[in-house]
Amino acid sequence: MPRRVFISYRRNDTASAARRIYDRLSRVLPRGNVFFDVSTIGGGEEFGKEIASQIARSDVALIFIGDKWLGQEGASGKARIWEVDDHVRAEVRAALAQLPLVTPVLVAGATMPKPAELPEDIRVITGRNALLLRHESFDGDARSIVATVLGHKVSDASKVTWSRILFSIVGALLGTVLVFVAALIHFSLFGRPLSASLGAPLTALVILAAPACGAWLGWRRGAPRGTVR
Repeated sequence: MPRRVFISYRRNDTASAARRIYDRLSRVLPRGNVFFDVSTIGGGEEFGKEIASQIARSDVALIFIGDKWLGQEGASGKARIWEVDDHVRAEVRAALAQLPLVTPVLVAGATMPKPAELPEDIRVITGRNALLLRHESFDGDARSIVATVLGHKVSDASKVTWSRILFSIVGALLGTVLVFVAALIHFSLFGRPLSASLGAPLTALVILAAPACGAWLGWRRGAPRGTVR
């Protein structure tokens, strides 16, 4: 059964990065299984109740943390994350209490906050293994995040490449065999070679195109499941 994912972020901090990962996840999971507040909460719905409902239905929470994640200091002199009504604090607290997998995502060089910088009810997040999401390696980092959500180990790049090459070779061979079988069937039915019916140029094109198409299909088929192609 496809996993359900809850995405938590602070809008003036990591909204763009969270949206891009939401788009990636929506390509490999049913769109309704990925909660992103801007896209999922409809007009007129009560925000707090909908958030609580979505977390309760989820299997995984991604907590996007940037350099502004703690929030600006309020009248109390403490960061926004310390305020009782802070929605990010509420989301993280609920996720930690209910979900088996809560993964921080450190965006654009951000570092994990120190335990003393967080209220006690969410301090445990600092001990969770974090994933990185960097501008200079966005695609690779995004693949790692998607693999974590799907429950896959991130495949070694060289193994993935050789797997796709092998599938391509097999696809090319199958394409060649298909043309050969088609030529034999044509000869048995009409008593003349395929080139006599199609002409030499078109026959040559078919002979070249069949293994090329087979190789291309093999390359796609050899991609790890869950990879955005």
